[in-house]
Amino acid sequence: MEDQKVLKAFIDDSIRGSIQDVKDSFSKEIAEMRELLKEVIVRQDHGPANTTLRHRPEFGRFYGANQEAWIFQAERYFDFYRIELDEQLTVASFYLDGEALEWYRWLFRNKQLVDWPHFADKVRIRFKQKGLESAEGRLAK
Repeated sequence: MEDQKVLKAFIDDSIRGSIQDVKDSFSKEIAEMRELLKEVIVRQDHGPANTTLRHRPEFGRFYGANQEAWIFQAERYFDFYRIELDEQLTVASFYLDGEALEWYRWLFRNKQLVDWPHFADKVRIRFKQKGLESAEGRLAK
């Protein structure tokens, strides 16, 4: 009889412990979900003021000409849509065509891509307009 009481007490304690572990686990997961929900709300609050804009900003396709204008447009697009740095290069790659796209594919295959700022610098070097003064230089005169 005494053994049964000890066994029952052991089982009761085990069950209580398991129930408490489940409660603790649920509490932790609920807290994590609350934090994720807060992050989503913050992102929505910091996105474009009106997602039903009549004019949705885009930036043009890049074939290899006017690289400074394209880079400027891309960076404004990234700012407007609050595109994270680690996503900017991927987004920009969808706006490449012709020679620029072929060059990007070569960089991609040869693991020469780091992030958007490095890529923008490479674009400036690769597609530098030879013999033409920069827009800033022309405006400064």
